[in-house]
Amino acid sequence: MGAVFLRLIVGIALTLIMGPILVVLIVSFSSGDALVFPPPGFSLRWFVEFFGIAEMRNAFMLSIVLALTSACASALLGLLGAIYVSRNRNGLSTFLQMLIMAPLVFPALILGLALLLLYKTVNMSVLPGLFIAHVVVCLPYAFRAVLTSLQSFDTTLEEAGQSLGAGPVRSFMLITLPIIWPGVLSGWLFAFVVSFGELNTALFLTGPGIVTLPIEIFSYLQFQGNQLVVAAASALQVLIILFVLVLAERLVGAKQLVQR
Repeated sequence: MGAVFLRLIVGIALTLIMGPILVVLIVSFSSGDALVFPPPGFSLRWFVEFFGIAEMRNAFMLSIVLALTSACASALLGLLGAIYVSRNRNGLSTFLQMLIMAPLVFPALILGLALLLLYKTVNMSVLPGLFIAHVVVCLPYAFRAVLTSLQSFDTTLEEAGQSLGAGPVRSFMLITLPIIWPGVLSGWLFAFVVSFGELNTALFLTGPGIVTLPIEIFSYLQFQGNQLVVAAASALQVLIILFVLVLAERLVGAKQLVQR
């Protein structure tokens, strides 16, 4: 009875999560002129129209570049922060961990407004400010994934490498990093997904000609744009995230990604 109830709950959860995504994916290939399900036929016309709109195309490319760069920066900073926190038990490490995880506590709108006021004070341009905001939002996810891997790492392996003549940096690069690599990749993956779909914080920080895809979709819907173009844009986001997930799974395996 318990197993049947658990399967029922899992089935309901999967339906609520995957159902709307599948509907958007199917509708984005519609050959009709209106948002109806099931679609009257299948076509790539709305993807062609999406890339034909300069604002959408530019926002899509900016989101890709921004997600890649901010995910790399978040993974690197998360790795450095996790190394310090996992190897030092003091007040500074506790404070650092709280500081890194703070974006998960504060509402994204408040964070975006605070960054906007800061950027206006220091007169920072839009693109660097947007990059920093994405790194701040993504950093907690990368940090936690790497920290989990480091906390389960056997430090005696690194000490053995140093006893054989390898310096701290070399032993870390040759011993520690290959072992915790799935955690680093998982952190990068989470950061990429979060950055690619970030809306609330970035809403305050974009400027003329520098607009990410989620904000462009939001604006397009506000001005009563064609919903099927928005469906195509959303489908592209889902497909790119699935591509990154498959690539990560090929590199380290699905089991290790889930464990991290």
